[in-house]
Amino acid sequence: MQLRRRRASGVPARCRRCAWAVVGPVALAAAFASSHDARADLIVPANAQYITNAGVTDLACTDVIVAGTLLVNSGSLVNVRHVTIQSGGTVDGGSGVIQLGGNWTNQGTFGAGTGTVQFRDLCSLATASIGGSTTFFNASFVSATGKNYAFAVGTTQTIGGLLEIAGTAPTPIPFRSGTPGQVAFIDLLLAGTQQIQHVGVTDVWATGQHLAPTLTNEGGGGNASRWFRSSSRADELAVPTLGDLATFALAALLAGFAIFDLRRRSRALARPTHPHRITSRNRP
Repeated sequence: MQLRRRRASGVPARCRRCAWAVVGPVALAAAFASSHDARADLIVPANAQYITNAGVTDLACTDVIVAGTLLVNSGSLVNVRHVTIQSGGTVDGGSGVIQLGGNWTNQGTFGAGTGTVQFRDLCSLATASIGGSTTFFNASFVSATGKNYAFAVGTTQTIGGLLEIAGTAPTPIPFRSGTPGQVAFIDLLLAGTQQIQHVGVTDVWATGQHLAPTLTNEGGGGNASRWFRSSSRADELAVPTLGDLATFALAALLAGFAIFDLRRRSRALARPTHPHRITSRNRP
């Protein structure tokens, strides 16, 4: 494996910091003993491979850009600013952790494994966007600052394990689509679980499990199908109710039918019975 500070062959020209890049046709496991402080973008070019093994790679608020293959295995990528999986790129989450403070853009392939992607208050970013459709195992959105998450219109984020959304009462987390009035989707599969508190939703629909069914929309603009316990659930129809006068009329009608049936039964019981006539064939 070779890591170098200058731009490697295949590294995009937009690399801003002379990135740590994994070069060569196939670069084997990155030999970080227990932790590595990257302090520069981690770029995996096409046809290259980066493996964290069980190590911790601290990106120090720089980016992860993958055009080749990134294997997280049981390791961790922490303090990442933005994650970009380019077309043709592959990230295998394994059982590890990817922790970021900024944008998640998936134009390639993400294998969730049993890993966790953590969206956090990092790198002094007040907003983050989620682009492309991704299937996560565990996805965790935790913010004490009311960080704003914008999901690309028409995309679906699927979660098979745990969906965690945790804002605070003073600053709920805004979940919204990238374009007002147009919808993005979150699909928590039936086998998944949810831990949700203090979130405001606008133009984001749940297509799997009903999300936060005991909560209310805290500061969101609505259009939140299958969220919360409010009338904003687009998939539910209101059951019509009767006013007081209509209810009284219906009760009187039912009582009338009951009285009529009781009188009919009483008349039937009061009718006299007649003995059967006995006839004989040998009648004189």
